[in-house]
Amino acid sequence: MNIENDIRNVVEHAQYAGEYESEDLINKMKASGRSGLAVSIGGKDQCLLIFVDGTVEGAALMGKEGNLYGDKAIYLHDNNLKFKIYLTEKSITESVAAGCRIYDKGHIQSCHLEEIPKIGEQKKGRGVIRLHIISGDEPLAGARVSMRKGRQLLLSEITGPDGIVAFKLVNGIYDCIIVDRSGTVYKYRIEFNDELIDTVIEI
Repeated sequence: MNIENDIRNVVEHAQYAGEYESEDLINKMKASGRSGLAVSIGGKDQCLLIFVDGTVEGAALMGKEGNLYGDKAIYLHDNNLKFKIYLTEKSITESVAAGCRIYDKGHIQSCHLEEIPKIGEQKKGRGVIRLHIISGDEPLAGARVSMRKGRQLLLSEITGPDGIVAFKLVNGIYDCIIVDRSGTVYKYRIEFNDELIDTVIEI
């Protein structure tokens, strides 16, 4: 799949329609029913959202550790991103979306995001969670580990040779998403309620 060429081809022949925050973009596209391609601005990785008739039908995440497509990309979607949107014909975006289609729409559907504590906020119930990622009794190096709360991506780190990552969080329930080097996605629910928690996750 050469989605980079698809992006270039769409952008070259599409109508630029401005820059929007993620949730605002999804709301505006849904209301308009238009088709187009949205490319993220800034950030470590580049995120791509493909709209067909106002609905996000495809997604891609392109980064140094490799590219992810469809549901795998949307699990790591960051609602804080800003996007440039390019409007084009439905048939064109359908073609692009075919290679990176989203089936789990729950992670991208527009809604009012739940209140999320800010990382680093000076308040009680803040601590560190350290995750030891193991695969086949060996530390899993080079895996992307992300923490989500609801639909909000909070933090993301890459495991080192020891398979360990650590996050500063406030007490609560989080979704931990692990993507190994092959692109396989693992999801776990973690309840954090202490100053320091060491947890082993075997995938």
